[in-house]
Order: sequence, then C-alpha cells, then structure tokens
Amino acid sequence: MSNAPDAQQIDRLEVNASWLLRLRWVAVVGQLLTIAVARFVIQVELAMIPLLLVVGFTAVSNMAFAHWLRTHTRLPEQIRVRRDPWVLAAVMGVDLLSLTTLLFLSGGPANPFTIFFFVNLALAAVVLPTRSSWWLLLLAIGCLGVLLVFHLPLPELNQPVRAGPTHQLTLQQVGLVTAVALCAGVAIYFITRVTRELQERERELRLAELQRSRGERLEALATLAAGAGHELASPLSTIAVIAKDLARHLEGTDVPETVMEDVGLIRSELDHCRRILDGMTSSAGQALGEEMLPVTSQDLLNETLEGLTRRDRVVIDLDEPSACRSIFVPLTGTANALRGLIRNGLDASPTEAHVRVTTRIADESLLITVEDRGCGMSPEVLARAGEPFFTTKEPGQGMGLGLFLTRNLLQRIGGSLTLESTPNVGTTTVVRLPVMRPDQEPATIYRI
Repeated sequence: MSNAPDAQQIDRLEVNASWLLRLRWVAVVGQLLTIAVARFVIQVELAMIPLLLVVGFTAVSNMAFAHWLRTHTRLPEQIRVRRDPWVLAAVMGVDLLSLTTLLFLSGGPANPFTIFFFVNLALAAVVLPTRSSWWLLLLAIGCLGVLLVFHLPLPELNQPVRAGPTHQLTLQQVGLVTAVALCAGVAIYFITRVTRELQERERELRLAELQRSRGERLEALATLAAGAGHELASPLSTIAVIAKDLARHLEGTDVPETVMEDVGLIRSELDHCRRILDGMTSSAGQALGEEMLPVTSQDLLNETLEGLTRRDRVVIDLDEPSACRSIFVPLTGTANALRGLIRNGLDASPTEAHVRVTTRIADESLLITVEDRGCGMSPEVLARAGEPFFTTKEPGQGMGLGLFLTRNLLQRIGGSLTLESTPNVGTTTVVRLPVMRPDQEPATIYRI
C-alpha cells in the first residue's frame, strides 16, 4: 500500500505550506527583536555575530522555501505527491536545528525559550503527515539531549528583576512567562487560521464535486435526449410525409371540413414536435466528443448563423483583428451554443428590436458579445440563470438546459460565459474563448 498522500492531502499540504512560510518570517523578525531587547535593553552579554548568522540562515532558507512554493505547482502531480511532505518536513527540521543552535548560544535548557520546541512540534502535527511528525519529535528529543550536555552558559538568566515593591523575579522567570505567552499566541493563531482555511477548502471541494457530479448526470441526460431526438426524427418524418400525401388525396373530395382541419392540425403538431427535437438536439450539446478544430471567429459566426431563423434581426459587428485570429473549438457544438444565446436574445426582445453580436480580442482571448434590448432580468433571476431546468420561458418553449450546457461546454474548452442584465434595458452575454498563439500546437490544447 502506497504511503503517498492523495490529491486532497496535497491540497492541504499546500495550504499549510503557505502559512508556514508566513510564520517563518514572523519567527525571523521575532528572533531579531528578542536578541535586540536582550542585548541592548536588558544588557545581557550575547554572542551577537553567531546568533545573527543563525537568524540570517533562517531568512535565506525561507527565501528558498518561498521560491519552491512558487515553482512546485508547475511540476506534474506525481512528483508533487512524492516531494511535498518531505520538503515541508525538511523545512521544519531546519527550524528545529536553528532553534537548537540559538539555545546553545544562549544558555541551553535554562533558556525559557526552550518551550518553542513544543510550538514547532505542534505545528508539525498540523502541517505534516503523521510519520514526518514523529520523525521530527525524535529529532527534537535528540536536540534537547545535546543541549543538556553542550551549551554556552548564560549567568544573566539568574539576574533579579523587580516585580513590585516587595517581590523580585529572575530574568529566567520573566522570560518563561513571555515565552509561554508567545508560544500560546503563535500556536492559537496559526492552528485556527489553518483549520479555518482548510475547512473552507474542503467546503469548496465538496461543492465542486457536487457540481461535477450533477453536471455529468445532466450531460448524460442531455446526450440521451439528443439520441431520442435522432431516433424519433425518422418516424416523425414518415408521419409528416403520410400526412402531406393524405391532405393531397383528400383535396377535392367530399369529406367533412373537420377532417381537413384535423389533417392540418397533425401537420402543424408534427412541425412543433420537430422544432422541439431540434432544440433538444442542439441544447444537448452534440459536440460532446466532437473533434476540436482551429477556426477563425468569422468561420464560427458563419456556422452559428447557418439555419438561424429571424436572421434579419441579428446585427454582426466583426472586429477586424479578431477575424484572422484562430481559436481551437468543437465547431458544431460551439456554434450551437452561440446560436442558442442569440435565440434567447431574440426571444426576449420585441419583434422590431435587433440583437447585436460583436467580437474583439482582449487579453489573448476572443470575446463574443450578444446584446439584446429585451425586458432584462431581475437580480434574483440573473443569480439563477444557468441553473439546470430553470427557465423563464413559457412551458414547451425550453427545457432550461441550454445556458447550463453552454457554460459547461465553454468551461471544458477553457472558455467562460458571463451575464449582465438590467430590468427593462436588456441583457449582455459575453463568451470568452482562448486564442491560439502563433507557436501553439493544437495538440497542446485541451480536448473534450
């Protein structure tokens, strides 16, 4: 059985590592302040140069640790799984050795700041896997054993300090109170902050997992709907042909007018069924598994407008720089998604109003904006827009899956969708798609 941590534990380690980095900087500043106060305020004779060298070494090691934190996330996950716990354990081991050296130069076990061994080990229990924490405990015991035998004595620790009119404490006792207060403060602050952040991360992970699971179920449902649409298309076409032939044969015959009306009703209802099936097939996202191709924004808009009804009400404003830049998308699926957004704008707008579609390049992305002058959406409706099966259309006019599946498709290919709407003014939908760099190979882009 492998001892390597899973992905959730790696995420936990990275959260802890960022906090450990900050705490080590606090420790460096605290050590410098403690040395300065002891030497220049309390007038304790200290080996200043060796002490400052130890603190400087801690600062340099923390710079290296910060560099590692910036770069290690670029490594493959398998390498990160192997390296993360051991790098953090090594950093905390260095802290134990640095603390041991500082105590060796300032009185050994008699120095009240020996209690910081406990803080380091408590933080190790939070930050590191169990095995690494036990190894650090053994290292701390060894360091304490060395300090019991080897250290530079500090007679000033027994120096009396007035604690009132009639009471005196030693410098060691005052230092012990200070050390305990600092240790408790550091431990409480660090552990509570890390615990709170980990709880937030876990909440986000659970939410993301629920959304992913729901998305997969809905995509399966949408794929099933698309398949049903294709299967039903053939018998409906047959019925439509037969209804047309029947109407032609009945023309000029002596049949009740109601029969001709029924035949006409059959044909109109068949057309309605066909429109529903076409909508199901389109919104179900035919592009699941579709090959991704390099296309220009001009190609994408041409495909989008192909077969679009009410084309005369759509105004295209194609920015020239964006017309020649390539994007890497499933052409049919992305065009269906954009076509659905334009249809939404047309449905929401008055019959005489136009829907404007514009394109431009921004931050190495192609932005496609669909603006309508419809009734807009209230903040409550806008907050729910994109939820599966939520729709403001009349029954039979939509399943409430189009916007949800469109957003899913765009996220899969590295894009995004944002909505802005003002009641009685209109709605603006912005689709962002990553633009291919001139030196970028198609194979390097995510394939659905």
